[in-house]
Amino acid sequence: MSPAWQRYRARRRSVVGLVALALLALSAAFAELLASDLPLAVRVDGVTWVLPAYTRPVALRAETQSSLRARAQWQWGTLVPWGPNQTFAGVEGRAGPAPYAPDGDHWLGTDELGRDVLARLIHGSRVSLTVGVGAVALAVLIGLGLGVLAGFFGGAVDGAISRLNEVMFTFPTVFFVIALMGVMRFSSPLPLVLVLGLTRWTEMARLARAETLRLKQLDFVLAARALGASNGRIVLRHLVPNAMGPVLVAATFSVASAILLESALSFLGLGVPPPTASWGELLTQAHRYLTHPTAWWLALFPGLAIAGTVITLNLVGEGLQSALGVRR
Repeated sequence: MSPAWQRYRARRRSVVGLVALALLALSAAFAELLASDLPLAVRVDGVTWVLPAYTRPVALRAETQSSLRARAQWQWGTLVPWGPNQTFAGVEGRAGPAPYAPDGDHWLGTDELGRDVLARLIHGSRVSLTVGVGAVALAVLIGLGLGVLAGFFGGAVDGAISRLNEVMFTFPTVFFVIALMGVMRFSSPLPLVLVLGLTRWTEMARLARAETLRLKQLDFVLAARALGASNGRIVLRHLVPNAMGPVLVAATFSVASAILLESALSFLGLGVPPPTASWGELLTQAHRYLTHPTAWWLALFPGLAIAGTVITLNLVGEGLQSALGVRR
């Protein structure tokens, strides 16, 4: 067992955070296995369908788990028998789509269109994590590369990269993203990932540069140079792997801030457009019902999801900081 993992395990809160983050990532990756309008498997009219929630066969597109249950020989349903965009109305005296309080059918209630809040939370985690992790991964790739180059070569290279870093650091990123998202029209999280990743690499570059300045004076780098290793080999084999520690810690905290920013943009109507579920979009709907005496669940559960994810990422980041011996 490595010393770093032993130090990480010593922080019980960070271990809990890591487990919670893993469960959140799995629920986002396999959202259809948890919440879908079609079952995991069903046998109906003599035909067995496996994972129709994923494959969406033409013969079952007009069906739901409720309609299939009445005529199926057997059915293996999902934990939440509702899709993220499936509306619910006309049962138990309910007049139509509207925010309905949590009950036995909808554990976290429904939104203003009669869609299950829990199903939309599960599927919305995919958008939030995709934006957070994707944007930070791109920022790490850019920042780590530029920071190591600036610290290793110094001189004009360091000067040019440092001036670019300073310009980007003082640039009003949030306003730029809001302006750009207001002009662009997109149907997937990819443009948001690119915009955030291309504007949030400055801290990664600063940390990588400082770590590279320290590392290149150490014996193992000097030995590699004395043995005739090329600059490219020294950078890729020795400096980049050893400069990753501070960058990874900063990246963990940056994922949390990116998720908050994505939620804020979705709340302003500048995120992934409806009907795609996202946590910020759920809060946008909740804002219309803040004065509604029976619609408290619309703001509570998305807010708890965002807060819980941010706390989880911060716990993981603190654990990495302790395990890798990084000072911030």
